[in-house]
Amino acid sequence: MRRGWIWFLAWAAVGAGGVTALLTVLTIGPYVAVLTLVAVVLLGRTPRSNGGLPGLIAGAGVLPLAVAWLNRSGPGNVCSGNGCTQEWSPWPWLAAGVVLIAAGTAIWARRGENSRTGPRP
Repeated sequence: MRRGWIWFLAWAAVGAGGVTALLTVLTIGPYVAVLTLVAVVLLGRTPRSNGGLPGLIAGAGVLPLAVAWLNRSGPGNVCSGNGCTQEWSPWPWLAAGVVLIAAGTAIWARRGENSRTGPRP
């Protein structure tokens, strides 16, 4: 059984960690960056994991999707039982997340890492 999708998901986690570290650099970013670098070193030492590298692109789309979800009532002032907050438009974040996930998945599928016959030459 081919396990290319496991490598894809592992690299996607690294991509998500990298974007999270970058966008949260003033809070939890340094801690996430350390964990992400450890994962890069571990995955980089395994030659079989190279087939999942497009997962980096797909993983980078996870955080924009989370930001879009958190701002789903925006744009503008949104009031709830806890008070009022200013929210951004979720649409640019949604578009960025969908494009990144779709592009990473398409590249991975095009390379044939998930096919039964193996990678394309």
